[in-house]
Amino acid sequence: MTALDPFGGKNTEFVHVTHADGPLSARQVLVVPGAEVATVTLDLPDRLRGQTREDVARRQLRDRFGLDGDSAEMRPFHLRGGSDRFDRVLVADSDRIDAWRAQAGPQCRAVLPDYLALPAMDGTWTMCATPDGVAIRLGPDDGFGAGLDVALVLLDTALANGDTPRAVHVMGAPVPEVAGWAAAHDIPVTEGNDVTKALAGGEVEMDLRRDPRRARDAVARRWMPWRYPVLLGTVAAGLWAASQYVIVQRIAAETAQINASTTALVQEHFVASGPVLDARVQVTRALNARRAGTTPKEAAPDPLDTLNRAALVLAAQGADTRAARYSANDGLNLVVGVSDFAAADRLAAALRDAGLGIDVVDTRADENSPGVRAEMRVTDVAEVSE
Repeated sequence: MTALDPFGGKNTEFVHVTHADGPLSARQVLVVPGAEVATVTLDLPDRLRGQTREDVARRQLRDRFGLDGDSAEMRPFHLRGGSDRFDRVLVADSDRIDAWRAQAGPQCRAVLPDYLALPAMDGTWTMCATPDGVAIRLGPDDGFGAGLDVALVLLDTALANGDTPRAVHVMGAPVPEVAGWAAAHDIPVTEGNDVTKALAGGEVEMDLRRDPRRARDAVARRWMPWRYPVLLGTVAAGLWAASQYVIVQRIAAETAQINASTTALVQEHFVASGPVLDARVQVTRALNARRAGTTPKEAAPDPLDTLNRAALVLAAQGADTRAARYSANDGLNLVVGVSDFAAADRLAAALRDAGLGIDVVDTRADENSPGVRAEMRVTDVAEVSE
């Protein structure tokens, strides 16, 4: 026979390794003993993904079974469309996989353990006889191949774990031992050689010839020649960014120096007293004053002298000085508190009588204390005769 019994010996799409006498064609699958490709369940944290999860799985295999990467190959057991949070792995001897790989040839469709060559049916366990014993598919991501005695023990273990099928489907030749076991547990047995569902779950992706670790190593080797150009490019980008930062800092320092020099020149030649707030406006005002035949020093009275003259009047009128502000643009502003609005008018008149030009900006009832708050601007200062 050139194929597994479930396929009737006429369809040579599945060829057991004991019957393969040469490299297989592109449409053929080499079936190897499932007893030599163990399905192992591991305790892996849910948060792990991808390469990290595989590394932890290999470490658990090494710790629990003493398997290392040289003597055994491991690959995650999850089929197409499954989650990458696998809990089962396929483990096989590295030398056996190399032998199967050579026997299958380069054109073979896949190399699979016998239980993955069986269709996975919802709620039904699928089995068949093989040259090595039996192959049993317990679900999409579970199954095993073994001799009859071991297989019956493993079936009892699966039932003890609470996994009870609706039926056991036997493909190919009947297996009386399994039929008797199913009858003892009141599990119906069906028969049939329908192969349309075989490999429907993406089992080809579990091709034992494909070592995920070797594939990643090949990708790494393809990228290795680029590591130095990428590193040099990164260093060059860093040096360019550092040079740009130095240039920006130098421009900022030069700008600050120019601003300081400009402020000093304006202070020395155009603004006799007070800070330089807007150089352009203050220089323009100084130039206009000079064109009119006077200097800013001659045009602007001394704010301290003006405040002293106003303070005498404020004291005489019994006004409470709240604030006094001076600016080159607005001159001297006074904020005072008086008893009522009439007192505010009398204060303004007294200031004018003292030779101060007064502009009453605002008068209103004081919210924080009884009386009236008045804001006045000194617009002009008359000369006082000796």
